[in-house]
Amino acid sequence: MSGNTKSLLDRTGSCLPSTHRIIVGVDYGTTYTGSGLSDVVMISTWPGPTRDTETVFKTPSRIAYAARNSQVTGPRWGYQVEPGMTAYSWTKLLLDQHTPLTDFDDRALNKASGVGIMMLPEGKTAIDVVADYLAEVYRHIMKTIGKQISEEALRVTPIEFWFTIPAIWSDQAQAATREAAERAGFSNVERRQDRIYMVSEPEAAAITALEKYTRSNVEGSVRVRFYPILTSGLDIDCFPQRGDGVLVCDCGGGTVDITTYLVNQTEPVLKFEELCTGNGGKCGSTAIDREFYQLMSDRFGDAFNLLPMKRKGPGSDFMKKFEIIKRDFGHSDENTFFELPLNMKIECPNPSFFDDEERLVILSRDDLQGFFDPVVDRILCLVRQQIQDAQAEAGRQVITRIILVGGFGDSEYLRKAFRDAFESQGKIIITVPDNPQAAIVQGATLRGLEGIRSSTRRCRRHYGFVWNIPFRPGIDKESDSRIDSFTREKMVRGIMKWMIAKGEKYSEGHTCGVDLRILPKDGQTDIVLYSCDLQHAPERFDEPGIQSVGTIQITLSNADLNLFQSIWNGPSVTHNVYCMLRVIFGSDEGVLKFEITCRDKVVGQAIIDFHNHNQVQ
Repeated sequence: MSGNTKSLLDRTGSCLPSTHRIIVGVDYGTTYTGSGLSDVVMISTWPGPTRDTETVFKTPSRIAYAARNSQVTGPRWGYQVEPGMTAYSWTKLLLDQHTPLTDFDDRALNKASGVGIMMLPEGKTAIDVVADYLAEVYRHIMKTIGKQISEEALRVTPIEFWFTIPAIWSDQAQAATREAAERAGFSNVERRQDRIYMVSEPEAAAITALEKYTRSNVEGSVRVRFYPILTSGLDIDCFPQRGDGVLVCDCGGGTVDITTYLVNQTEPVLKFEELCTGNGGKCGSTAIDREFYQLMSDRFGDAFNLLPMKRKGPGSDFMKKFEIIKRDFGHSDENTFFELPLNMKIECPNPSFFDDEERLVILSRDDLQGFFDPVVDRILCLVRQQIQDAQAEAGRQVITRIILVGGFGDSEYLRKAFRDAFESQGKIIITVPDNPQAAIVQGATLRGLEGIRSSTRRCRRHYGFVWNIPFRPGIDKESDSRIDSFTREKMVRGIMKWMIAKGEKYSEGHTCGVDLRILPKDGQTDIVLYSCDLQHAPERFDEPGIQSVGTIQITLSNADLNLFQSIWNGPSVTHNVYCMLRVIFGSDEGVLKFEITCRDKVVGQAIIDFHNHNQVQ
């Protein structure tokens, strides 16, 4: 690690009291992964020969297996993956592949598999690959902590791992991330005291940025240092005030997450809440890479397409150079050209595109703009929509500051686009932390260390269940009707009972209860949880816009079923049970929790299965 690592040692010592704990933030990204420790110390030494400098705050999110690489005997990850190895990258996006596309997603993203990214090895799922990669990250984190404190202190000290997740992700993807982390060892039988928690990436970024406004030291309040991109006439030391809206735009490699927070209090401690429902899309900087690969394929055909991955894939000299060009693009408006080394054989190449003698691919400024503009335009549209939503919720122009974070936040072209679009009117300040890539993992660590959090959140989607209601002549279809087995009443199936609405406020651990009538056979039944991302949720479960989240498996192990009506169906008995299903939102564990009650008593177990759920009504 770089920086002052002594602080962690001073706090922990060689023999920690039982009240101590270690907080570790983990930002597993599409392209890079970072981690930080309490106090807050960034892990800045990552193993592998392909890193360009000794100090790096993140390591590439890629892994290579020995089964596909004869030159190694075990897995290689991050900077250990060398050009020429068959490796797997961008796997994070595959954790959320079943989520319907939004208007702002990169719809051609799956074409990236043609260049060695977003692929899976035979016999492994996305969760398997992510778990294998995170297992290497876990070992490195534990090794790093082990250098700071004694082995005995580490053995008895509980560790909280705070994972960051995109706020736009589905519940399935959040659960998949947690499952991968558990399988990677972050929660294992040898360290039962350790815990895994989740925090959204925008909230983590907001904690990092806003926490600086209320933090104090011996000299007094610490004034925040922002990247110097502010236009004249705007005060860089202008602190957000109570009632200000702060929009956090997290532009990462695979996703863009936007959330607006309302500052409720700045002293003595920071308090803020989500102002409106956030938005986002899968339109991060990897979309620029995909556009770049597409142009190479269009211009050079098989000469490029058939190149081995060691020459053109992630981690190659070719792509390292493109990363530098991508980061620096926008500093000058001159019509410059960019050169990338690539050993490629082309018959009669166009000298405007390829220098055959020097083996250089040539890109113009117009080429780079063609990669950037579609992605930047989508991001700006998302921000404009969020500003409108925030203004509608607050009834006034509430946003005074936009904080740009994430790996793509390093792009000068993106920063300039934000300044031109939002800062020119003089009412919104654009700020970028000194290290936008590290802001999220720092916030995750602060979330666990100091307990800073958004006091309330906004539900990202509608949630509900299917139930039957009395048939409505002239409204319901006869094909949807059925006769109730117990009451003999004519009912209509497939009606949604929404329990929490999109945009509704909720606090951590918020519980929604819904009265249900279930028909368990031998004390067991399944209920499907549905969600809807539309602004107005439809009435029926089979209408467009409704997705199945997962199957809630209910076992009434503590219920006296003799108190309810029952009928025999062959060898099994079906009971007519009226109960309440409680769904707990906003858990720090990052997953939905459930409990089933009857007459105010917990009567069984309710767990959700995201993997193999059927359309149960």
